[in-house]
Order: sequence, then C-alpha cells, then structure tokens
Amino acid sequence: MFHYKADFSNFLLLAAVFSLIIFTFYSLDNAYSINPTNPTDQTIKGAITSLTNENNLSKPSWILAGVFKIENVTSSPTFNSTFYMIKTDGTNKHIHSIYDFKLNGEPIVNPNNNSTVLNGTSTITMKDGPVKEVPTVISLLNDDGFTILVDPSKVSNHFGNWPIYGTQHLICVEIPSYCK
Repeated sequence: MFHYKADFSNFLLLAAVFSLIIFTFYSLDNAYSINPTNPTDQTIKGAITSLTNENNLSKPSWILAGVFKIENVTSSPTFNSTFYMIKTDGTNKHIHSIYDFKLNGEPIVNPNNNSTVLNGTSTITMKDGPVKEVPTVISLLNDDGFTILVDPSKVSNHFGNWPIYGTQHLICVEIPSYCK
C-alpha cells in the first residue's frame, strides 16, 4: 500500500506548477486565438449582418440577415450565401441567395491590413428570377469582418449602394446552446 506524507511545501510546489500551466495555456489561447467558427484557412463561414438603403437614401431602410460560406479560399474559391431582407419596420420579408461565384484573376491580398479581396461574378436570386454574371466583390477584413459588393446596376439597385456587411463568425457554431 502506498502512503504519501502530505507536506505543505509539496502542496505549494504543486499549486505553483498547476498555476503556471493554467496561466501559460490561458495566455497562449488569448495571444494566438483561433476563430472558433473557422479554425482553418480553407473554409470561411459567417453571418450576414447588415443594413442597406433604398433609392440612395442616406438612412437605412432594410435589414439583411443570413449566412455565407466560402470554400477553397486559397485555390479556387466558391461562395454561397442566403439571407433575409426585411424592411426596418418589420415588413416585406423576402430571401436572396448569392451563388455560382466565379473568380476573375487572383485574390488580392493586402498584408498591411490583413485583408483579401475576391473579384468575380455571381448569380443572385431576385423576384423575377436569378440574375447571372453579376460583378461581385467579396472582401475578407482581417479575421472577423466581411463585405459583399454587387454591381447595383445589374440588380436594379435592390441592395442599395452600400456593401452588404457581415462577420466571419456564426454564434450557433461558437455557442451551440443558443441555437437548440
């Protein structure tokens, strides 16, 4: 049978070692945190969380909320997004999808502000049917922000003249209990 004589100095040494381990892992996690929604560079999922204007008004008149996913980010990116569009008074809810993204040229990477811009064309669902080959600019802003800018003239200025904004995060991935 094994007997261990408890000693206060051993307890202090053990407590110090555990504290050091916990502090080290806590510090490393905070200094080198990984986006919990997107732990790899090849797939980016996120949320559309935007306001947009109508008829070039300076105040927002629509709320946009949905999701997007970019796969094969560094080689041959594919982009898919579906989002609700609702008037700021809660009326006129409808859904749009942006898909079939075709990259024109190489991604533009700016290491100074950690952004990547993807220029291409996409298909966008509209009331009268899909509109194909819409010039589309997707910007990944640092590791958290995101914008989509579609050519307003191709979609009758339906999304206003502002980019559609979003985040590179999905709360249902990061805190699943919120979405159960």
